[in-house]
Amino acid sequence: MTVSVHFRTRAPAGARALVPALKKAVRAALGKRAAGEVGVILENDAGIRRLNRRFLSRTGTTDVIAFNHSVPALRTPGVPAFPLGDIYICLPQARRQAELMGHGLATELLILAVHGALHLSGMDDASPPERRAMNRKTLRLLRDL
Repeated sequence: MTVSVHFRTRAPAGARALVPALKKAVRAALGKRAAGEVGVILENDAGIRRLNRRFLSRTGTTDVIAFNHSVPALRTPGVPAFPLGDIYICLPQARRQAELMGHGLATELLILAVHGALHLSGMDDASPPERRAMNRKTLRLLRDL
């Protein structure tokens, strides 16, 4: 599996050094049998709001959106198509959440990358039990990195 990381927003100092860890986290979440390409796109607030409104009919900023590219209409113009999917992470929102949670930006980006990859693998967090299961798996995967 190939994982590519793209910055569509200004990257803070040291963010590019996280690229190998982000790739490793996504691969771990998708498992050894996953084939194809995954794009991890670090986006700004305005970009993630556009995606949220256009594809999820929701307003406002969100932290992560995962698009499975088995649905061709979900491909974003101007971004290379990745056969497995794309994980859009809002970098400013990740920074705000990291501060709120009391951990570093690197930790929050890894959490969101794993979360997005688990969505690509078919997990959902729409209900409290699903959310708990997804959070447990996220923590387990991050501990094993």
